[in-house]
Amino acid sequence: MHTLIRWFAARPANVRGLIWCLLAAITFMSMVMIVRRLSTEFNAGELAFWRALFGLLLLAPVLMRTGAKIFRTKKISLHVLRNLMHFVAIAAWYYAISGINLSVGMSLQFSVPIITIILAIVFLGERVSAARWAATAAGFAGVLIILRPGIEPVTIFAIAAMVAAVGYAGANIATKMLSPDSNSDTIVFYMNAIHLPLALATAMLMGGFSIPSLGQLPWLVGVAASATLAHWLLAQALAQGDASVVIIGEFSKLPLVTIGAFLFFGEAPVVWAWLGGAIVFATTLYIVRLETRAAKTTVMTPD
Repeated sequence: MHTLIRWFAARPANVRGLIWCLLAAITFMSMVMIVRRLSTEFNAGELAFWRALFGLLLLAPVLMRTGAKIFRTKKISLHVLRNLMHFVAIAAWYYAISGINLSVGMSLQFSVPIITIILAIVFLGERVSAARWAATAAGFAGVLIILRPGIEPVTIFAIAAMVAAVGYAGANIATKMLSPDSNSDTIVFYMNAIHLPLALATAMLMGGFSIPSLGQLPWLVGVAASATLAHWLLAQALAQGDASVVIIGEFSKLPLVTIGAFLFFGEAPVVWAWLGGAIVFATTLYIVRLETRAAKTTVMTPD
């Protein structure tokens, strides 16, 4: 174990960020499978509420270890803004999961890195080139291939998935902006604390709030555990690497979720989703290669 920790610590920051992001993708896939199972029993607001409540309870050992340190932040307004965007993303994504083919839903989620790149340019001052903009445009062309507007009806579930993608991208940028001030524990704590009242209000607006049975409780705890761990891991990733680079690990979600959807729900993947997703994936890989090449050039150029 100590050898593995030393090996990990010796990796470049962006490599460490990618590893954290891959681990986040695995736990995210687990959450998607559980949410799909529960979507016939609870509305999106209820699922978000129980996720936030159990997420706070699961943080109890962290609170015992850190004490009041977990509450300390100089950017509470940024936490609130981050979690408003993040809650919209979660509620929209849970709603989308209930009715969309999961391979399509995850392919649409691939637009999160592209949107994150644009927001990183605007809010983090990351450099932009003509090649990067062209690749980003190609990525959105991939999204259009997934949706095929005018050929296939764009469902409310697909729209919800895109709303979720924008919300997640905004939350990613806010997480990056919070990293110097707040560690992963603090970010995850405020996420759950702020989501709790928002989720309760949303549940009531979506048809009411129900108390789960004993048989449903373990599944709800599973949603909270997998979601909280996934976002803790993502916070670690964004804290250690560039937002436009480490987010590439998100692409592992498509095969993971597609396999899970087939094994647990007998749901076949959609060819257009994989084609469009592959285009978005390829364009983001190209952008990452541009960034890597630019970084090497910067290192090799004398002052």
